Amino acid sequence: MTSKRILVTVGLALLFVLPGCRSAHVTSAILYIDQQMYDKAIDVLHEGLEYSPDEADAFFYLGEAHTKQAEENVRDNDYLAAKRNYTTAYDYYQKAKAMDPTLADRVQESLMYSYVLRNNDAKNEYQGQYYEAAEGQFRLAYACLPDSIAPIKNLARMKIQLATDSGENQELYTEALNLLDQVLAGNPGAYELLSDKANVLGRLGRKDEASAIYDQLLAEHPNDAPLLIDIANLSKDQRQFERSADLLVRVVGLYEADDDVGNDENVYFLTLQAAGLYSSPEVHQYSKALDLYEKALRLESVPEEATLLQKLQIHYKYGDDLEKAGAAETDPARQAELQRRARDQFEKGVNTGNALVGQYFESVNGFFYLGLCHGKLGNEKLMEDNMASYRKLTGEG
Repeated sequence: MTSKRILVTVGLALLFVLPGCRSAHVTSAILYIDQQMYDKAIDVLHEGLEYSPDEADAFFYLGEAHTKQAEENVRDNDYLAAKRNYTTAYDYYQKAKAMDPTLADRVQESLMYSYVLRNNDAKNEYQGQYYEAAEGQFRLAYACLPDSIAPIKNLARMKIQLATDSGENQELYTEALNLLDQVLAGNPGAYELLSDKANVLGRLGRKDEASAIYDQLLAEHPNDAPLLIDIANLSKDQRQFERSADLLVRVVGLYEADDDVGNDENVYFLTLQAAGLYSSPEVHQYSKALDLYEKALRLESVPEEATLLQKLQIHYKYGDDLEKAGAAETDPARQAELQRRARDQFEKGVNTGNALVGQYFESVNGFFYLGLCHGKLGNEKLMEDNMASYRKLTGEG
């Protein structure tokens, strides 16, 4: 009887170590997992690894068991336990894949299942404005698949949005910056994260640091439209209005060259923004601004009052500047040229103003600037008529 027991024991031990065979411990663990007895599955797998420490399947199913435990933790709202289990599962999956590369597809499938589950839950919580729960789910998604920087990126962007919505909350911006630095420590070349970091630094008032990052990224990605827009926004904050406008014009060119019809509306609004920047007192690039307002008007199905008014005002201001430059010019030929160009702007202002008040009968400033343009051209009667309309609309007449 004793010899039979010894033979049975030896036979079982051999079963555990035979290469290419699934051990009894792994088989038992699979059954325990199916029965949702995850602790028992984990115990039996560790017991089996004492006999066969190189069994890749055992590590794979340890990953499966800890993943299932993590899902139970999530249902119980125990996020710390869930994070520990997801982290442990990831480590076991990686060990299984390293020991047996044929498991790579199964490992990736398991990891992606958990990652997508948690990432979708995070987005749903965010859309429902349950921001604390969304943060927990984003962190769990990262624990599921730390190879992906998307969860931390999304979490940082959520905090950036919350900070913006709550009146430029500096504490939330700092939290976002810390998250970005956390991931950048392991992914120093992550382009999108660097762009987000520059954005946050700018909002925290650390504009020189932000500019340095943006300059580096711009050199590496000169045709990245979202990046160009971010840099344009920072340039505007730094009162570098001409640079901001130049960057927006580049974005317009990129959008016009692509096949994405969704960018058509962006072209219109970016064109208006660039025009406004070029026409600002700090820039005085009236010619560029007028070209862009013409472009915006072509994009409008019906000319908008605001666009026509902006164009009218710039014609007047541009003409006035040219007129003053002509008055200060001592060279007769140069003076005559400046006077001609000034008159041309006033005439274009009249044409734009007539189109404006002809369509928008109560455009107060339209009548005002139209009257000014007529005055510059020496049309006293027309100037007074338009000023009378202006006074009537403002209640002064």
